Amino acid sequence: MSTSPAETPGSRRNYDNRRRRADAQARQRRIVDAATGLLIEHGFGATSIDQIAVAADVSSPTIYATYGSKAAVLEAAIDAALLGDDDEIPLLDRIPSLAGITAGNSPARFAAHARFHRTLNERVAPLARVMEQATSSDPSINELRSRLRAAIRADCNHWIKQLGPEALRPGLSAAHAADVMGTIIGPYTYWLLTVDGALTADDYERWLAHALPHLLLKPDLLGE
Repeated sequence: MSTSPAETPGSRRNYDNRRRRADAQARQRRIVDAATGLLIEHGFGATSIDQIAVAADVSSPTIYATYGSKAAVLEAAIDAALLGDDDEIPLLDRIPSLAGITAGNSPARFAAHARFHRTLNERVAPLARVMEQATSSDPSINELRSRLRAAIRADCNHWIKQLGPEALRPGLSAAHAADVMGTIIGPYTYWLLTVDGALTADDYERWLAHALPHLLLKPDLLGE
């Protein structure tokens, strides 16, 4: 005789649904992880859906059914790299706030901001490089590129609003401040300085922590 509670049809369906969702999430993670490694190693053009399927231990039709195209797989890989984990926490909620900047706290606040972007770019920049190199081979890659740039700009607008116009360097508008910030925190600049250039990731983090406040803040908030 069983001592466990009797299963009802509803509880069985809920269990099956949870298991199917967990299986689908695990399968998608395998696809994204396999695609990330192959795309970074071989590039967009030289990586096929069949290769990703073999590496992820799924069928090619499964990848097409899940994502629809290789460009969409790249987008999923970039999205996963942006967050770095499976926690359902929006990116903006993970980044140190710049609200309430004062001369006393600005160095530490921008240092934390730089540390976050260094870690993020270590994950995202290699895939962003793949995307940049593939823009001429697939029109949808250009659309992905535009969406990523727009997302960076929107995030920068958010942080500039946190600072407020009274904190900005004289003559620097909020729109120009967002452009400046988007340029130097983005994965392209990180790659340019650390892979094409001679800076280490630590060097980049220190440079960013110094450059951001000096490019954005009025002098009396620099804490010097």
